[in-house]
Amino acid sequence: MSSQLSYGDGFGKRFGAKTAPAFVTQTLRKSEIAVTYLRQEQPTFELSEPQPIHDAYLVSLGWGDFPKYRLWENGRAINTEPVFGGQITFYDLKAKPSIHVNSPMIGLHFHIPHAAFDAIADNIGVPRIGGLKYPRGHGVDDSVMRGLSMALMPAFENPDRASCLFVDYVTLAAATHVARTYGSMASFASKRGGLAAWQEKRATELLDQHIDGEISQAQLAQECGLSPSHFARAFRASTGMAPHQWLLHRRVDKAKDMLRDARLSLADVALACGFADQSHFTRVFSRITDVSPGVWRRDVTN
Repeated sequence: MSSQLSYGDGFGKRFGAKTAPAFVTQTLRKSEIAVTYLRQEQPTFELSEPQPIHDAYLVSLGWGDFPKYRLWENGRAINTEPVFGGQITFYDLKAKPSIHVNSPMIGLHFHIPHAAFDAIADNIGVPRIGGLKYPRGHGVDDSVMRGLSMALMPAFENPDRASCLFVDYVTLAAATHVARTYGSMASFASKRGGLAAWQEKRATELLDQHIDGEISQAQLAQECGLSPSHFARAFRASTGMAPHQWLLHRRVDKAKDMLRDARLSLADVALACGFADQSHFTRVFSRITDVSPGVWRRDVTN
């Protein structure tokens, strides 16, 4: 995962937005899934083709209502209905979609190339899908996409605190959900096995070396000779946690060791353990241990 201002800014300009931050996640086959946060308070009238030549879909979730929603594909009007806040809409970018909503545009937009769907299918060992099936010009109430989108919002609000592993995890989960729900991709056969001992050792060593979270799930998987999806399942089977969750617990364990040294301030410990700042450290530490770092230090040093 990486923050790609150039992608987001290019996307935002098509709506007249000055900025549009984006995160880009790579699949094993190097196809990129981009998630852009667009906040355009002025009414939006037309969307030109987001990617001039790209076999991809745009899956969008807006926070507000679009009572005058209109959609064109290849210059032809599509039958449409009003779209309400929290619903998702789909756009086949091969069809050169344009929209007219006459309302502020605030929400997340997932740009998913067909190559990413192929990579997901290959990674989990199921047949590749064709196109997606969805109601053209209509909003869809999808609680899973809504939940995954909301999970990404803190990363856009505080990008300096965003975990690369977490954003990759959520973005790939969203693309997999779209492929299964709207592309009829088969579910993977459950596997009981976890990582081999050497794979678990290598993965946890790398996570420990990148305690700030600046390592992607694809990099970890590559080091273990696995696809990202297989790695994520095997890592959870071995450790009981997703990689980003394991990393948070490792940060807290390291912080506990440092908190025993009264000479170190809470801010010093926070930065040394990969947290963005003291408040971020306090929130995560308190969530995992049920006490604040200050209280924990007082209890173990008295």
